[in-house]
Order: sequence, then C-alpha cells, then structure tokens
Amino acid sequence: MMRRILLTCAVLLQWLCCSCVDGPPADRLTLFDAGGAPRAIASPPAESAVVPAEPTLEAVRDVADGGPDGAVVKEGTARPRGTINVEPVLERPAFPPPVAGQAISIPGGTLLAGSAPADVLRVQYAENDLLPHQITPFEIDALPFPNDPQRPFLTGISRAEADEACRAEGKRLCTELEWEWACKSADSRRYPVGNRYDGEAYAEVDRLQPASPFGVFAMGRLLEWTSSAWGRDPSQVERGVARGFAPGMGVPAKRGRRCAMRWRQMPEASDPQLGFRCCAGKVNEASCFIERTRPPFSLYRNMKPDKFTQVIRSIPELYAIHDNPYMYSDGDVRSVLARRQTNREELAKQGIHFRWKPIRWIPRQGMELWVAVGRSNKHAFVVALHEVEDNTKYVHASSLVLWRQPLPLALVYQEGHRNGLYWAPCWGCRDGGEITFDDEKNEVIITHKW
Repeated sequence: MMRRILLTCAVLLQWLCCSCVDGPPADRLTLFDAGGAPRAIASPPAESAVVPAEPTLEAVRDVADGGPDGAVVKEGTARPRGTINVEPVLERPAFPPPVAGQAISIPGGTLLAGSAPADVLRVQYAENDLLPHQITPFEIDALPFPNDPQRPFLTGISRAEADEACRAEGKRLCTELEWEWACKSADSRRYPVGNRYDGEAYAEVDRLQPASPFGVFAMGRLLEWTSSAWGRDPSQVERGVARGFAPGMGVPAKRGRRCAMRWRQMPEASDPQLGFRCCAGKVNEASCFIERTRPPFSLYRNMKPDKFTQVIRSIPELYAIHDNPYMYSDGDVRSVLARRQTNREELAKQGIHFRWKPIRWIPRQGMELWVAVGRSNKHAFVVALHEVEDNTKYVHASSLVLWRQPLPLALVYQEGHRNGLYWAPCWGCRDGGEITFDDEKNEVIITHKW
C-alpha cells in the first residue's frame, strides 16, 4: 500500500512541476502515458504567440528538454532541443510635444498588417495574419484634425465631410494601412508605446499622448476615419474603416488600442468619438483582405504523406513527435469504424463524416486551422495549427499526444455545426475528445474524455 501511495505522489508531483511553467495552455504539449496519467510538457511558444510572462530560458529548457543537458533519450529516440522566442520589451517612444500644423514624414517599409493568429487579443474576422505590404513614403498629421494641440479634435462628421476638410488643406484622408504603419512601425509593435499595454500612456492629464515610434501623437485616443473600404469584395466595399479607439465600444482598451484594431463604419455615420487626421503624398494602394464566409470544414485532398511529415516537423512545439510522424490511411478509418461495427454510409446521411486526412477548420470567420490526427512510432497524436499561408506556413495552436498508445484515430465532424469537430478511436466509445475554440481566450482546446 505504501509503495502505491508513493508512486501516486510521484506521478502527481511530476505533473504539478511540469504544469508550473509560464505560458498559455495552447502552448503546451500534453502527453498521456500507458496508464492514462497526464504529463504536461511545456513547449516553446510560436514566434507570433503572445507571451504573458517571461520565464527564464534555462527554466524552460530544463522542463522542455528533460534537463540542462539539452536532449531526452527515450526508447532509443533523441528529441531535439526546443527553442523559446521571448517577445521583445520595447521602450516607449519619446518626442517633443507637437506644434500646430506639424506633419510627420513617414518612410517607406514593409508593414506586417494585422496580428498573429495566436494573439489572444486578436479579432479573428477583422484582422489579417501579419501579411507583408510594401508602404511607400507619405506624410501624416501629428495630431487628429485640426492638428493643433491648443484646439479640440473635430468629431461627429461623416467620412465624406472628413475627406472634404482634408482636401481643403491640400491633403487627403489617410488609408487604414498608412495609419497602421504610422502606429506600429517596422518593429511591428502591438501598441504605439510597445508590445505591452500601458494605460498610463492614455492618462487624461495629457490628451496628446502617446507618441508612436515615428512621432505621431494621440493614436488610440479616438476613432479616426480612413479612406479605406472594409474589404475588396463587392459586398464589403460599401463599408468604411475607422482606426483607433473610443471608450464605450464594447471592447476593452487593451484590445481596442492595438495598432491592428479595425472598426466597420457606414460612410455616412457620425459620432462624437469619431474624428480623423489627414495625410499627404502618393496614396498607398495596399489594402486589407477580408474573406467571404466559407463552410466550417473542408478536406486537404491533395495532402501527401511527405508533406504531412514536413508540416509536423516544421512546428517546434511538436518536437516530441518529430521522429517518425505520418498520417493515417483509409484502412485505419475502417478499423476505427469496425470497433463498434459503425456504418459509415449511414452516418454520412446524417451529416457525420469520418476523415483520416487533415481538415481545414474555420471555427470563426477569418480564422483558418489545419487539424490532423497521426502517429509517430508508438504515439498517436491530435494537432491543430494556424494556417498563416495556404499550404505553406503554419503556427502551433494546440496539440495532444497519446503516449505509447498507437491506436488508429479519425477526425469526425458534423455538417451544419461549426464547433462540431471531434477525434476518436471509435464511434460512441469512451475514448476520444473534442476540438473546440474558446472565443474569450482566443485558444484552440483539445480535450480527452478518458
């Protein structure tokens, strides 16, 4: 009895110690041993992931790699050392107070428009996936119209009226990507002041602050008209885009004051918190791409075994299954169905489909996930990756490894249910789980109902 108690305590202590590493749940690789005991192994966050804390590099390596020697050797298999990319802490820009009529010359460069897919503050349907756009040089007013620190910002006018006011001064309304570039600059910061939200930068004692890295002031103090359409599709061009932030919009300031935040507005709209600022120079043609509504599930029909292996091995967080990852076959799905003598055709008539190839899942419009089941040596796994470039580039979202359980798995989805995605070793059995999306945390969650 004493031996059993000690063994149980050891397993519990190991799980607790592994679970204490900083990082969101979506940045963990969960392993289950042969006895069903969970073991959370921290894996390094993707380059684009939000890191809420900054653990020491050695502490993360010691857990992720099994010790400071840099590798774990288990069953004759060496796993490569994981790496960690800590989000840089950027200094808040400091510039002299702006003067009336001041225009800021903005250099050209490569704007990464939007936000990282795994950013917990991201608005999925509205923001692009850090898509690169070449921005040509232009000028932008240091402050919202009338660009005078001694006068209140002009608000409560339509987009056409704002454009007319800019033209009367020989200028034009800024495009939304010009506004974003002036806000985030080449280091692609989340806010004008850096990567971390600083509420003091928006204190009421100085309505002109904060300044962006280019010296543009008051970005995020109010909503600002831009000349851009919401999207390129005919159904989207009739709506305009505002940038910036205003209280009472139903969005916390921490999310709303990001440089990538976009707001849909009808061009004729006017609001006491909606103003504008003017730009000059050649108009940048770059624009955001907002896709049409698409069905929640579709197959990667051309996915080949070598491509599958390449995708899994391209994700640092999946280092534990880099050795021999491969996808299942249709024969494996037949084995899954045979365990409970399930009729595949009858289920299909009910809109329930079993798949062995990766699935493109769109849990929310503007968000695209590559979801797959597979096997690596003696371990089965379920993974969800953000697809940031079609069939080219992926970022870790969530993963689950069934340690020493090489049973065949299938992905199961139900037509008409955007959140109806499951993984299972058989239909209707106790094992298996769901793949869900948490709107509030912007996280993909893979559950196991063992």
